[in-house]
Amino acid sequence: MKHITSIAIFFLALTGLGLTVRPGGREANPKLLSSILWSKAYDVAVDGSYAYAAFLNGLVVLDLADRRSPVAVSRLYLGGGYDIEKKGGLVYIAAGREGLKIVDVSAPTAPAVRGGAATAAPAKAVAVGPRHAFVAAGSAGLLVFDVANSASPKKVAALDTPGEAEGVTLLGTTLVLADGEAGIRILDVKNPEALKTVGIFDTQGTARQTALSGKHLLVADGAAGLAVIDIGNPAAPKQVGGLMTSSYANSVALAEGGIACVGTLYDGGFQLLDIKNPEAPVSLAIHKYTMYNEAWGVTVSGTTAFVIDYFSGINLLDISDPRRLTVVGRFATPSSMITAAVQGGLLYGIGELSGLQIHDIADPAAPRFVGASSITRGIQGLAVRGGLAFVCERRVLNILDVSDPPRPKILKSFPLPGVPRAVVVRDRYAYVTSDHSGFHVVDVADPRSPKVIGSLAMPGFAYGLTIVGDRAYICSSDTGFHVLDISKPEAPALLGSFRTEGEPYAAAVKETTAFIADGPEGLLVLDVADPKAIKKIGAASFEGFANGIAVDGTSAYVSDETYGLRVFDIGDQAAPKLVGGFRTPGEPATVRFADGLIILPDSFSLFLFK
Repeated sequence: MKHITSIAIFFLALTGLGLTVRPGGREANPKLLSSILWSKAYDVAVDGSYAYAAFLNGLVVLDLADRRSPVAVSRLYLGGGYDIEKKGGLVYIAAGREGLKIVDVSAPTAPAVRGGAATAAPAKAVAVGPRHAFVAAGSAGLLVFDVANSASPKKVAALDTPGEAEGVTLLGTTLVLADGEAGIRILDVKNPEALKTVGIFDTQGTARQTALSGKHLLVADGAAGLAVIDIGNPAAPKQVGGLMTSSYANSVALAEGGIACVGTLYDGGFQLLDIKNPEAPVSLAIHKYTMYNEAWGVTVSGTTAFVIDYFSGINLLDISDPRRLTVVGRFATPSSMITAAVQGGLLYGIGELSGLQIHDIADPAAPRFVGASSITRGIQGLAVRGGLAFVCERRVLNILDVSDPPRPKILKSFPLPGVPRAVVVRDRYAYVTSDHSGFHVVDVADPRSPKVIGSLAMPGFAYGLTIVGDRAYICSSDTGFHVLDISKPEAPALLGSFRTEGEPYAAAVKETTAFIADGPEGLLVLDVADPKAIKKIGAASFEGFANGIAVDGTSAYVSDETYGLRVFDIGDQAAPKLVGGFRTPGEPATVRFADGLIILPDSFSLFLFK
């Protein structure tokens, strides 16, 4: 994989989030500086030597000059990206909650938003005609936009459907809508402003995407595999064939020579079918191209299939010989990004099957890739100190040498009881929480020979750990908030506990006050001056799930798994006030504040805010 050293990142102002100002007059909404380490690719449009990829975060343009190693030449943050179609110098993107986005890619290295339109529900797929864009918008059905003026698309028609509109295929004046559990719907769109349904067929599974071969419609029908529907008479479609695919059929595309390519989920891999006789498709090959195979989408260009896997990235397969399918190129992505740390101008991020990713953030608006470790599984926590990184993984604490950032390497995998969850390193000790085991103090003075010197048994899942002075503050989603005395590392002792109303996931401590991310109950403020008598000071509830918190001055930054980043004014601790935020497309897992930056891993990318 070639890594990007210079990427132009563009972004849009968040719609639906008004500008707010703190009492002191400073803007409360965080300023997005950059968004990196994207995962969850969903679709690709290939044109010449470039591929235009829709990611959950937006658009990535790949240079295919060397198909063995596609290189990203630009990224454009859009806040969503599920499906993409290119027409001339424009790409049309179904951008989820952000609706329809139209991007000028006449200069592939500098894409720019041309226009967009909101959709009543997340935009899942798009097809473009001479003047109109047809958008499958989930529960909102099919929406039609006049895009003659691409800077200002205008909705001109809508069709509410009984299912969840997931895919759309346009051929001339005929449109086929994949309507989820309601099957497929055939429409006459000769007059796009007066949609006319001419045929309906309820498939056995969940219609996800379709491809048209003559009068035969191939349907990726979810758990029912591939369905073949004869639509020669659109008013009376009928199933004439089918095949149970290797797993959940999510996508389908046509290749030359009577070949169909099917992408399947749940480790089913990529499947090649012979459809010369569409009524009796035959499986030619099943290819598993990575560790876990989640082929969300498939695009075919000549004899190359672009298999879009939302965990491993974009895989290029040579399909010229069905008997010998081979991966000829790959644009690899992290699988996830769940936590991060900053030290010495370097940003360390890690996630499941993603390895430790290191970036130089001297310019946080344009982070520069430095190095990465091999991928690992069961990732939970991360701490960096000196030239070492400490990673909680499955049943071990991994200690990595990062003194040479381009080449991080594991020094020691140290087994711990339970499932190591959170880690904080101070001086010679690593303090670790472990699910169903408790709290452990590990002497890491010699990182090649760590040893547990003290432990305290604690039940449940301990997600959050904060160390201040000689106290450890632990958040357990099962048993509440706990304060420990760690003045004697070999004998940590429980000082006091507080049972919250929610599920405490993380804590930030400022003097004698603890700010708790309390899961479904939002933000909780506690007086911890006397651990034996912890008192509630205040709270701020919101619809969502608070799972991370960082405090700077009178501001508290809360990661909300269902929304993104929320900002609270905590000047009055008894009455925290929501003053701003930023909605991200993923599922934030925590938040950090370091070197004046707010760092938010949102599971499928990593955001840097000012």
